[in-house]
Amino acid sequence: MMRELCAACAILAVVSLVGCNKEEAPVDPYMEASLREAVYGEVVSPDFKYKIITPEIVDGLGEFLVIRQSNMTEFVAGNGIAAKVDSLGREGLTFNVVKQFSPMVHFLCMSIVSETDSVTIPTDKPIAFPRTSDAANFVPPADYVNAEMVNFRWNDTENLRKMIGNKYTLEAHLVQVQEDSVTSWMLVGDSSQTVWGQVPKLRLRTPRPSLEIVLRVLERTKQTFVGGVTYADIEPWDYRRKNNVCGTVDIGYVRFMDKVFSR
Repeated sequence: MMRELCAACAILAVVSLVGCNKEEAPVDPYMEASLREAVYGEVVSPDFKYKIITPEIVDGLGEFLVIRQSNMTEFVAGNGIAAKVDSLGREGLTFNVVKQFSPMVHFLCMSIVSETDSVTIPTDKPIAFPRTSDAANFVPPADYVNAEMVNFRWNDTENLRKMIGNKYTLEAHLVQVQEDSVTSWMLVGDSSQTVWGQVPKLRLRTPRPSLEIVLRVLERTKQTFVGGVTYADIEPWDYRRKNNVCGTVDIGYVRFMDKVFSR
């Protein structure tokens, strides 16, 4: 009887020891949410950590990714994130992100998971977002003058020279063109407003990636460029006459969704 009691106690002790050493499954700190739920806080995450599952990848460049779900389009940032997404393939990806509130609501990516792999996104380097303003309340700086593309006349050399250094607020079609193996951004006027039957164009000098990704999304979604530019320089006569390009400009600011991005 005593032997059986001792055996039972030994079994109980072993079971208790096994139970004590059993590790609990780690808790995923990222709350699953749609893009809308994460943006508006409809799913509560104490640390603002969210799991965004299979959003559409609109575009990516350097440290910036633009994703979309339903009618929501938002930025996801991370060191080298565009290249990481390309290496995984753009379909079926899940993003573990932390919601950020400055300089605008966006998401800092911690890791990306695909069906076959996962990658960690480093956070050791700061990401330079452009300055942002709410579009509804944005007023262009006083030194920007309202203009139309038709004001830029490729054949009026004297007037174009006077424009150098001046700032203009305008609307135009945004296109990419291939010139001598170099891709350039062009602002193109309305075909209903021509100069000698030709539509005026302005060539954009390459902006920094945080603004260029905005241009890429505007072009891809066929939205009009609404923004401010500085007329930087006049093009040579032969180039203007051949291509109707009136000069080069630098972007000062551009509207995208409900925000205005400026350099």
